[in-house]
Amino acid sequence: MAFTVSRTVEFAASMEAVRPLLRDLSTYPKWVPIVSSVTQDVEQHWIVELRVSIGPFARSKQLRMERSVDNDEHIMFTRNESDGRQHAHWELRFDMSDVGSQTSVTAVLEYQGTMWTPGPVEDALHNGLDAAVEQLRELLQQTH
Repeated sequence: MAFTVSRTVEFAASMEAVRPLLRDLSTYPKWVPIVSSVTQDVEQHWIVELRVSIGPFARSKQLRMERSVDNDEHIMFTRNESDGRQHAHWELRFDMSDVGSQTSVTAVLEYQGTMWTPGPVEDALHNGLDAAVEQLRELLQQTH
């Protein structure tokens, strides 16, 4: 099973303000509601816990994510577990560009595996991404 959740939004902030928040997973619990915790593992790697609530039920998943692309306009995190086993594919990528004094960001979250099925979980991820956009917007206003 596979699904993709994506959004393109503009932030009233420069890329120099937006980019550090996107490239550092340790900031995500501040502005991404579905990220319940993040701890740095080794350089460029983080242990990320996702938590999605659907009615009275909650589902959580721990992922070891690696920053696999990190340049001026693109940031990508891919799942890279260190236990030697095969795992479902998770990928989070951001494409950024200057739009005048604003920054356009396209965020794409891809999942390919069998544990999380589309439907309610995918809907919760869409809602979580919408909330993350608004919380990032507020965080940028507070800090810049």
